[in-house]
Amino acid sequence: MLSALKAEGLTVLLTSHFMDEVEALCDRICILKHGRAVFTGTTAEAVAASPFETFEDAYLWFTEEEK
Repeated sequence: MLSALKAEGLTVLLTSHFMDEVEALCDRICILKHGRAVFTGTTAEAVAASPFETFEDAYLWFTEEEK
């Protein structure tokens, strides 16, 4: 349903901890750590700004969480 709404051009604010969902549905993201934004941009930009090659690893790096 969210993919269909996105295809129609509707803006949706999505909160998720599922990185595959975020990569598939979000044009822009904001990663929060303790309620503060630590990254804003695209998932590709998040990966590029981190020392990792996957978005999930980049997310963990930005939030300083462990796998």
